[in-house]
Amino acid sequence: MELTKEYLLYQYEELGILEGNANVKIVRNSITGKIAVKKTMSMEQLPVYAFLQSQKSPFIPEIYDYFENGQQLIVIEEYVEGRNLEDILSEQSITAENACSIIGELCQALAPLHRATPPIVCRDLKPENIMLTLEGHVKFIDFDIARVVTPGKTRDTMVMGTEGFAAPEQYGHRQTDGRSDIYALGVLLNYIILHKLPVEEMISGNLRKIVQKCTALNPDERYQTVEQLETALKKYYLPGKKLHSGAAKTWKKFLPPGFRSGSIWKMAAALLGYFFLIDLSLSLDIEENDIILTGIQTFPQRAAFFISQLVEIAFIFNYLGCRENTPILSSPIPTTRALGYIALELILMTVVIAFWLLCETLHGVG
Repeated sequence: MELTKEYLLYQYEELGILEGNANVKIVRNSITGKIAVKKTMSMEQLPVYAFLQSQKSPFIPEIYDYFENGQQLIVIEEYVEGRNLEDILSEQSITAENACSIIGELCQALAPLHRATPPIVCRDLKPENIMLTLEGHVKFIDFDIARVVTPGKTRDTMVMGTEGFAAPEQYGHRQTDGRSDIYALGVLLNYIILHKLPVEEMISGNLRKIVQKCTALNPDERYQTVEQLETALKKYYLPGKKLHSGAAKTWKKFLPPGFRSGSIWKMAAALLGYFFLIDLSLSLDIEENDIILTGIQTFPQRAAFFISQLVEIAFIFNYLGCRENTPILSSPIPTTRALGYIALELILMTVVIAFWLLCETLHGVG
């Protein structure tokens, strides 16, 4: 590695592993203080990331720099604040209109890559790799198995992709191209609306035809470009419409944590948790002047404790987006997040104790 490049890489201080992947780490530039993501991958990805750095897009993390280190490629890219699509879908449904909007923005993200010379195909379009930012935009964040299309080649060298979302040709039947990504976009559209793959259950209505065309086994029978797919989708959504990363616009977003996903086991666990919290609140001993209070006299203090714990739960489970809008709790640095939750609990307990003292003072005056 060149000395200049080595010095630039040295500026990025590693803060921790991201999403449990040892090859993806949160870093901070010691000069600017900017938080970024450091990825380590095969040198085969060099042409992909060189193109991404030269063609900036609002739908793709900015590539700050990349370094060749022997047989490895090290990429420093923008840290995207928001939530991935899989996490959002695990909590609530997304309307068909918003689903079409997401796919439409992904079409815009992919268009420059598919038009490149030679074209670049992503091969790993799935909910975990799609972020909805705090500003309400879509970003595709993982190009680690993207490849450059080789003219005249009959099939990919390596079989790669995610089962269910990968096109048939990704399993060695022929070379992948932009139409392979279009297949994945059709699966995604179906998955966002139903939370099911098309092979499990196909969406109904007019969008069914779009999903069927995207996921045709023969690439020649699919939409041939993402522009064609986007045009077909535009009658179902308003282009440029912002999406919120924390919730779909439905009544379900107001349900308490544990009940938004509709999952039976999550609702059962949440119900047990809330019952435990109620029991804990009712069993608290409330004293005034060394006398244990009983009955209605204890209601305000116990209610204050119960509400404080509900607030804590709301932040932990990002109720109505409260966690992601609190910088210290949505920090990419685990230590910072942990300190944030400790501070939150201390603040809540301080408020509860102050309220208890106020109640004691009022009772004394009475």
